[in-house]
Amino acid sequence: METVWNDLPARERASLDRVALETHFRPHAEQVLDSRENLVFVAEGASGEVAGYAVVGGASIMLSPVPFGFLYDLWVAPGARRQGIARRLVEHAAAWCRRQGYGKMRLEVSATNGAARALYAASGFSEERLFLGKALS
Repeated sequence: METVWNDLPARERASLDRVALETHFRPHAEQVLDSRENLVFVAEGASGEVAGYAVVGGASIMLSPVPFGFLYDLWVAPGARRQGIARRLVEHAAAWCRRQGYGKMRLEVSATNGAARALYAASGFSEERLFLGKALS
């Protein structure tokens, strides 16, 4: 939830109640995590602690009948960052997508998350669509 909260634009975050956001978000996250069609890769540290994880599955969009792999979430513990864990998790997710027969893997990332965007660019991802927002109040 910390990542979800921090990835929201500051202006949007200022107008939201965090507890209400978590109450809204958790059922959606549980649906993704509980689906037998999705997979969670977990990276463990030397002592068996969770160093990071990736959640991957299949998806489609209304603009194309061709399904694709989707990286729903990627997280690395702050103390384990900059050690190649995220890159390896992305590689495992991509390999899983290939085994499922997907020809493409997509993801969504916050426009303000420079570190994640750099990781994804270095992993071969490029922009395909941009979601733009405008406050109406």
